Amino acid sequence: MSEYDDTTYEDTGDDAPPPAEDEGNTIVMEGTDGSTTYVIDSDSDGYADVVATDADSDGTIDRAFVDTNDDGSLDTLLVDSDDDGTVDTQYADTDGDGRVDLVSRDANEDGVVDAVIADTDHDGTADTFVRDSDYDGHADVVVRDADEDGLVDSVTRDTDHDGTLDTVTYVDPDANPYASR
Repeated sequence: MSEYDDTTYEDTGDDAPPPAEDEGNTIVMEGTDGSTTYVIDSDSDGYADVVATDADSDGTIDRAFVDTNDDGSLDTLLVDSDDDGTVDTQYADTDGDGRVDLVSRDANEDGVVDAVIADTDHDGTADTFVRDSDYDGHADVVVRDADEDGLVDSVTRDTDHDGTLDTVTYVDPDANPYASR
C-alpha cells in the first residue's frame, strides 16, 4: 500500500459499497412508549438541525424542533396535532432570544395560516393578533396593542370581505391619532 492509497475503506470481500459520507448524521431512537425520535444534523456541524418525534411510530412526525437559520439553536417547533402529516401550529423564536415571538396556526388544515400571534418588537409580550376567519387567505381582523399596556389599541377589520382591511376601530383613546387631546 502506498501513501497515495485511500485508507478510509478496507475491502472486506463483500460487494457492499463504502458508506456514504453523510451516513451517520441521523440518529433514530425508539422509545419504550412506542415513539420514534429522529435527530438530524443535515450540515454536519455537530449540532442537531432537526429533532423530530413520531409519538406513535405510525410514520407521521407529530412534533419537530428545527434550526431555521443555521445558528445551532432549535428555534422553531412544528406541531401536527391531529396526525394527518400537515403542520397545524408553528411556534418560532425569530430573534434568537430563546422566547417564542411568533405563533401561527392553520385552523382549517388547508395548508394556509389562518391565525398569527406575534411579539413584533421582541420584548416578550405578544402585541399583534391576525385572523383569517373566512379562510380566504386574507386577514379579516388585526388586533394590536402597540403601546403594550395590556389594553387593545386598535382593531382593523375587512368589513366587506374583499380581502382588504378597511375599518379601524381605536379601542384605546390614547392610541387614536385622530382624537383631540
